[in-house]
Amino acid sequence: MKRTAVFLASTFILTWSSWWLLAFLVSRETVSLQNLSGMSLYILGGSAPTIMAFAAVLLTPQSGSVQELVSRIFRIRIPFLYYLAAVLIPVLLGSAGRFGAGIIFPDYAPASEIQPLYLFIPLFASSIIFGGIEEVGWRGVLQPVLTKRLSLISANFIIGIIWALWHLPLFYVIGLSHYGNSFLLFTLAGIGWSAFMTWLYSRTGSIFICILFHASINAAASIGLAVLMSEHGAITFQSVLIFLTGMAVLFVSSRKAAVRTE
Repeated sequence: MKRTAVFLASTFILTWSSWWLLAFLVSRETVSLQNLSGMSLYILGGSAPTIMAFAAVLLTPQSGSVQELVSRIFRIRIPFLYYLAAVLIPVLLGSAGRFGAGIIFPDYAPASEIQPLYLFIPLFASSIIFGGIEEVGWRGVLQPVLTKRLSLISANFIIGIIWALWHLPLFYVIGLSHYGNSFLLFTLAGIGWSAFMTWLYSRTGSIFICILFHASINAAASIGLAVLMSEHGAITFQSVLIFLTGMAVLFVSSRKAAVRTE
């Protein structure tokens, strides 16, 4: 567990020191998210899981080398269906959340318009760097350690809650989409999204496929194929939908794996 402890401690120290400082400075109007200082703090905090994953591996060589971690990052020779799942599941679930909320809540009017679908491609590419590579830490370091001792479902709850807590300072940064919204619902959806990536990694051993899934979450939301966190009734529906769907996939996968080993 030494690698996990090093990774989590260093990741939270770097991220929280950057993002809580950003929240304070933005509230004082000392910096903004549009200037270099504010953006630098934001990017530095967001880069922590990737940076500290490599740092934790370097400090614990007895648990595996950097080369071994890199091999899992670039493990791309996996069945094509997993690539389809990684890209399409966030798009389909985000769309289901948006359009399903419109059916359940007749008065629901989305606050954002759906952008041209071709924009998904450049947003997806940029989301690999700004978001997706977090999975080098969450899947490359955290998941393998937890799943040695726990079931996939138990491990995923821990990963999902840690992932949500890591984002906590963003709910206090004025101007971000997280600001002033429900951290509980964000956590619920985070556990659900994490379940899909826990499943993907358990089936493929590929960090790369989880990076793509994470990028697709962000890109789908960016073009309007999701409910905004500020849309309170609709975001409740979407968060529950993501949670239940993700956990169902992980549960079925775990049951099938158990049957195969009996």
